[in-house]
Amino acid sequence: MLKKLALIAVTAAFLAGCGSTPDGGTAAQPEGKTDLSASRVKDYASPVELRAESTAVVRGTMESSTKDKLNNLPVTISKVRVQHVLWGKVPSDVLAVQQVGDETMKLHDTGAILGKDREYVLFVKPFQLAPGKDTGRWLITGDQGTFARSSDGATFEFAGAGNPPELPRTLRTTVVESDAFLN
Repeated sequence: MLKKLALIAVTAAFLAGCGSTPDGGTAAQPEGKTDLSASRVKDYASPVELRAESTAVVRGTMESSTKDKLNNLPVTISKVRVQHVLWGKVPSDVLAVQQVGDETMKLHDTGAILGKDREYVLFVKPFQLAPGKDTGRWLITGDQGTFARSSDGATFEFAGAGNPPELPRTLRTTVVESDAFLN
């Protein structure tokens, strides 16, 4: 419940601040990228802790994305082709992963938008507008459950939000592919 209230507060603060000034006038839009800031409820200490708050952990590749709005908040919906379910269950081999913002925005304290043709380890859970009302979209757990495959393929590097002090910065590919990864 606390997480939902924090997300509602962030969304309300973002929407309330868009386009107006304290004296009721209209704010000028800055040139270049739009800034977007958000606050997380917590930082995660380990992949096991991320898993505990996720429905699934998958290894997949982002194939395409579209921009959308959710209550006037810009979101990106990325189609991720699942190559391997590392833990949990997902309903299909393609997930619609929703992230706040888009690639044209300066994203502060939020995870980078998934990149086309990049391979990731993602800790995910269903996005619901109300309890039990699935939308068919998935969220990255805590905005920190993102690890992108390195160019040499040897590791997956942390690509989530913030700088959690205890979460590993890299995961060796051999460890990700082992049975011991999330135990």
